[in-house]
Amino acid sequence: MENINNASESEQMYLVTIARLGEVVDKCPIPISKVAEILEITPISANQMIHHLEQHGLITYTPYKGVEFTEAGWHTANKILRIRRLWEVFLAEHLRYAPKEAETLSCSLEHAISVETADRLAEFLDWPKVSPLGKPIPQSDGENPQQIGIPLSSLHTGKTCTISAIHASETESAFLQEAGLCVGVQFEVLGNHQNGAYLIKNSEDDLLNLSSELAQKIQVKPEK
Repeated sequence: MENINNASESEQMYLVTIARLGEVVDKCPIPISKVAEILEITPISANQMIHHLEQHGLITYTPYKGVEFTEAGWHTANKILRIRRLWEVFLAEHLRYAPKEAETLSCSLEHAISVETADRLAEFLDWPKVSPLGKPIPQSDGENPQQIGIPLSSLHTGKTCTISAIHASETESAFLQEAGLCVGVQFEVLGNHQNGAYLIKNSEDDLLNLSSELAQKIQVKPEK
């Protein structure tokens, strides 16, 4: 059974952290300070592991800028991220954990199974495309699935749609979840303000304003 390129748990944690940061930052390379902040370690410790990963051909480091994946590193990170988010789906759908709790627990479980077992888990879950928090689940070939839907920011007033994915930061995702906006939720676009914000109404007739930046991070499927 394939064991994710024999990477240690510590190496896997760095790779998946860099991959997750790549989903929410505006540009690459990813600053090492950001990696250290997420992992709650010192920049010196992060630098040591970054150089170790570079020596193993998994990332490239540009002084004063940050890190980017090599092809091998991206392939490995996607496998880890796939396993983590499949566990999130299992924990949320079958053990009834809240999405955020499922995400926390999956951090430990991502090291527990092989790639082949992950494929069996994906089949059992009916091949999910997104996690309970709306994050994309990479496919078994290491590539992210195509976007499912269109950005909310491209919809016109009066359109009703269903959220299919959310590509936002953890803070933004928590805000959306608190507002009742998660994958599978239906809402109507009521208007677009001059400042670019969107006014929407959910199925409970609650109104919510979303900034243009946040609207671009929400993928939706318009109702026909």
